[in-house]
Amino acid sequence: MMKKAWWIIAGTLVLSACGSITIPGDDDSEVSIDFVGMARGDTEDAITVTDGEGTSQSVGFSVDDDGFSMSGTGEDGEETFSFGSGVATELHEDFPEDIPFPDSAQFVGNQRVADGQEVMFTVQYLFSEDAKEVYDLYRDYVSSQGYESIQEMESDVNYSVMGVSPDASHNASFSLTHYAEDEENMAIVIVIIEN
Repeated sequence: MMKKAWWIIAGTLVLSACGSITIPGDDDSEVSIDFVGMARGDTEDAITVTDGEGTSQSVGFSVDDDGFSMSGTGEDGEETFSFGSGVATELHEDFPEDIPFPDSAQFVGNQRVADGQEVMFTVQYLFSEDAKEVYDLYRDYVSSQGYESIQEMESDVNYSVMGVSPDASHNASFSLTHYAEDEENMAIVIVIIEN
């Protein structure tokens, strides 16, 4: 038992003294971990992965009373993904402004993933309005925007509508789940944009 305690104390001292560590990998690649930043719960470059050619990508974390967020950036500084969860989650600044949400929408999660010329946004939220009314809101939106290849689905607990914009620059999917009368409903909005 004493030996185990010694290793824990020694490890803690080493990590707190150096604050970060770099782990070499195959082919001159490496992973750098910023323990101090991670312990603070707020760092832009908590983990940096560098391949053998020197290309690096960083992952950052942020934690506060309202939730958790994580994002990654490539070597060029461009955001490659972001993720947020918690009761005060806000929409990503690049999320299309014209997509409607019900008045009671309480965002609980959002993601942004970029892959080359394609960006995908996923937003999860809770709402208290009637699920059928919110479904109609999205059906009207898809119709008013001239979406094509519209697919709709209705069941006792789920509603879904999806389509493709007229210029095929983006796809949108709106899925709603209706719970018991005394519970909030949940929605998932997925938008894929090609730049």
